[in-house]
Amino acid sequence: MKKTKSKIFDAAIHLFNKDGLPNVKLQNIADFCDISVGNLAYHYRTKDLLLTTIDQHIQSELKSLTPGESSFPYLIDFDNQLSNYFHFINKFAFYFLDILQLERSYPALHEHRVDSIGQLIDQIHSWMIQNIEKGIFQSEILPGQYEKTAHLIWMNISFWMTQQKVLGKKDSEEGLFKEQIWSQLVPLFTANGMLEFEAIILPQLQHFSNAKTYRVPLI
Repeated sequence: MKKTKSKIFDAAIHLFNKDGLPNVKLQNIADFCDISVGNLAYHYRTKDLLLTTIDQHIQSELKSLTPGESSFPYLIDFDNQLSNYFHFINKFAFYFLDILQLERSYPALHEHRVDSIGQLIDQIHSWMIQNIEKGIFQSEILPGQYEKTAHLIWMNISFWMTQQKVLGKKDSEEGLFKEQIWSQLVPLFTANGMLEFEAIILPQLQHFSNAKTYRVPLI
């Protein structure tokens, strides 16, 4: 029984990601699992119940991604966190591609999403403030500058899958995803921050793109 339930759970996520949340019916999931709709309904009576269960799992994973304000104090820690974000949005692509459907048809799930967005932005903002104090980032020029930057970084993370689809990209590359985020942060580095970035982060980016040679001038 547990094996069948897990199979249904995994199949639903796969089909939601592949075909879009509104286009997947219980019959599609049952067919994919090679079981009857009655068998599927024994475990999940409705699509709403199945999606609620998936949402609980998503929220649990999101909580592990935002454990605390000091969870990734250094640049390499944030780079590793970007990898975690990347794999999360690919694992639950529908959660980012079908935003309006979630808001309109599943308001409780959308509310959870809004809460998790706030936590993610707060985490990124806190990391940036810590690195101002460490002399890695420059001080704010405008009030609330880094809070707005954290929001922009969240936008890049949250809408990464959408922009890839709009541009007709079949594959979502982790290296390009990280470049997109780091490009927003490079102009904010102090001289010491740039030295750390060039020594530690650039080699990580080069690992994803052997054909490219990155060179960012010191400020």
